[in-house]
Amino acid sequence: GSSLGRIVVGPTHDSLLSDYYEPNSRPAVFGVHRAGNSVGQIIGPLAAGVLASLFSWRVPFIILSIPTAVLVVVAFLKLREPRRGRFEAEGAGVDLDATGEDRPPSFGEAFRICWEVRTVRRVWMSLPFLALSLIGLVSLTSIFYEDVFGVSEAGRGGIAALAEPFQLVGILLFIPISTKLIRRNPADIVRLVAVTGTIGSAFLVAYALSPTLPLAVAANICATSVLGAITPGIASVLSLTLPPRARSVGFSLGSLFSLMGVPVLLVIGGIADSGSIRTGLVVLVPVFLLGCFLVASAAKFVNADIAKVRASARARAEVAQAKAEGRQKLLLVKDLDVAYGSVQVLFGVDFEVEQGEVIALLGTNGAGKSTLLRAISGLQPAKAGAVVFDGEDITFAKPQEVAALGAIQVPGGKGVFPGLTVEENLRIAGWLYQRDGDYVDEAIERVLDLFPVLRKRFHQPAGLLSGGEQQMVTLSQAFIAKPKLLMIDELSLGLAPVIVEQLLGIVRAMRDEGITLILVEQSVNVALTVAETAYFMEKGEIRFKGPTKDLLERPDVLRSVFLEGAAAGGSAPARTRPVVDPILVEERVDHTAPPVLSVRGLRKSFGGIVATDDVSFDLQPGEILGFIGPNGAGKTTLFDQISGFLLPDAGVIELAGIDVTRTPPDARARLGLGRSFQDARLYPTLTVRDAVALSLERRLPVRDPIAAALHAPIVKEAEAATTAAVDELIEIMGVGAFADKFVGELSTGSRRIVDLGMALAHDPSVLLLDEPSSGIAQRETEALGPLLLDIRRATGCAMLVIEHDMPLITSLSDSIVALELGRVVLQGTPDEVLADPRVVSSYLGGDLSTIQRSGGAEQPEPKRRRVRVGAAAGEGR
Repeated sequence: GSSLGRIVVGPTHDSLLSDYYEPNSRPAVFGVHRAGNSVGQIIGPLAAGVLASLFSWRVPFIILSIPTAVLVVVAFLKLREPRRGRFEAEGAGVDLDATGEDRPPSFGEAFRICWEVRTVRRVWMSLPFLALSLIGLVSLTSIFYEDVFGVSEAGRGGIAALAEPFQLVGILLFIPISTKLIRRNPADIVRLVAVTGTIGSAFLVAYALSPTLPLAVAANICATSVLGAITPGIASVLSLTLPPRARSVGFSLGSLFSLMGVPVLLVIGGIADSGSIRTGLVVLVPVFLLGCFLVASAAKFVNADIAKVRASARARAEVAQAKAEGRQKLLLVKDLDVAYGSVQVLFGVDFEVEQGEVIALLGTNGAGKSTLLRAISGLQPAKAGAVVFDGEDITFAKPQEVAALGAIQVPGGKGVFPGLTVEENLRIAGWLYQRDGDYVDEAIERVLDLFPVLRKRFHQPAGLLSGGEQQMVTLSQAFIAKPKLLMIDELSLGLAPVIVEQLLGIVRAMRDEGITLILVEQSVNVALTVAETAYFMEKGEIRFKGPTKDLLERPDVLRSVFLEGAAAGGSAPARTRPVVDPILVEERVDHTAPPVLSVRGLRKSFGGIVATDDVSFDLQPGEILGFIGPNGAGKTTLFDQISGFLLPDAGVIELAGIDVTRTPPDARARLGLGRSFQDARLYPTLTVRDAVALSLERRLPVRDPIAAALHAPIVKEAEAATTAAVDELIEIMGVGAFADKFVGELSTGSRRIVDLGMALAHDPSVLLLDEPSSGIAQRETEALGPLLLDIRRATGCAMLVIEHDMPLITSLSDSIVALELGRVVLQGTPDEVLADPRVVSSYLGGDLSTIQRSGGAEQPEPKRRRVRVGAAAGEGR
């Protein structure tokens, strides 16, 4: 129990002393504190011995507890509570009276705060080795004197009493040196600790190998005096680099790390017993030196980590200053660095959002937009910097703590629990208000009014919904959470134009109600219709910040977003369809040849919901057939039946004249059917190069593992051919910049491009593309049409394309099929389909920004252009 008390008291003292005394005096403060312990270790045993000899052994425990109790009472009554982080805030030029104290973190948040401080992490790692050596030295010293020199109990006690004052001397010598160093460069304290430990190790070796008792005692005294400076030095470094709001936990965790080295003492003791006590002491030296080396390695991080401690104080002060000026900064991100493992993604990002503002966060694929939202939400810990939300530092808060404060994120792509029904998904979204059942019921009714299709799917598993319907569920979950700040990653992802138009109306209504929004959008046209302020990101940095109207006057930025830049005067690019090559599409479609794919009377229902109803069409060789329709119209279900993932209830599917209605997917792939998916189902732990190579498996001439193990010549030839094919596909798809990156590290849009390349690796005669532009930046979307047409020209494959981007699908398709409620409403040329009143009312709506997501702001031409294939975009032919 006494030891547990000391474990609690030590870190508490260290944390309090850090808040009582300014940084430059802390080496002296911790030195005096440790010197007090040393004095106690000298006086305490002497006093206890005298009292025990005069009275009984019980008396010292009773007598010595009295001053402890008195000092505790005096401290409780007289000692003031220090202001946490006072000196760090003053060092950052912050008025603590204006900002107030930080919210105390939970244990999980405190651990994340401390672990992300590189100096602290290195010191923690060194403590098991240092503690093991120091505790081992204390344990083995008495045995050493007895076994080697035959010193009696009284003699050993005398030697211990003689050595202890020299530890006090070492501490007192450390104080002026460390005080001078900390004023010059705080990192020098770490180096001083490492140098001191190295010198102490030399004395330990001399002690273990001493031939005579006087030399051993002298070496012992020298080692004790030198090593006494290590503990206050480490405490000083931790006090400077630990963020004040997590400092107590940081010191306490240091004690736990120290305990990790204790079990190794069993090994050291075994060595001393089986060999000699000298061997046991010598073995401690390299262990101790390893700890010193780890401490020394922290020196390069100290000054940067001290600056990070001050970053949070500056951020909170900036928020407080804005509030004093009558502005409410709901969110402030300052100097934010974020990394995935060793790959840094965000570099010193500054980002701020005022109360009631709508921010458009734009940028190319892989720019770091989603990572920024993940860092704000607590899903990805920051490496450096500060995130302040509603006056609270949430840089290292857990996601559920951030959500409870009112910062809600809608993730890009699928954000539902597929095994739960729509109702269960919506009720889970009310977890913050589970005691207010009336509010949850009311909120669910409100979102069902906003998305009537979800009412029809209310009791269906969310996994059976279309991609767009799942996006509606995810948005509904966010609305139910009652956000102060709503961060939407890809608002229009997978949604029909009429639904996006509806959502934009909801976003505007939320803005009018004072809800603050951040919209991450690949479609600049969509984002700029509701946002007042735009941030543009590229390669993990903010390249532009300002009003949206000013963004349109920055051609250098817009060239990174649009394929062809922006016109002067504030208009978006005027082109409504991608530029393609002079080879006429009609020449590529042979209407006299037998169809490569024929679908007749396909019907599929889930329970009482009919997904596809009597769908029929033919696909000619080289033809591109587009599919449009509202979310839930049955488009993806149709593709699932064609590719064999779902068996139809009725109807016939013929591929190259062969009935494949009941044929499994792999057999259809061997017949020439390729397929991409909305969510790019790739292996995240493969590199891009490996993923593309894996998709070439069906073209391998040799599949014998024994031949591969023996490096047979035919296997080498096959591998060389595969490598050449992979390089060619990577070049065609334009993914060479990240060919050796893991798929899991890629952005959503980049993964979709890789997915398309893998589908092409099969050399398909029929290629099914399910929303190929979903999740990729507007620039890439504008380039996608010419790319697909080039692919058709090079391979001759026919394509079925589901797409919500109207400029893309109209410029790409020879004809379009419009679906609604599982039935074919109309099939014809793009102009005929888009002009049909039924398509306009049920699917397109009237908002040009949602219809022309990747085009300009002008109305599409009323007459059908003759689509051409092959030229690079921008030639204008």
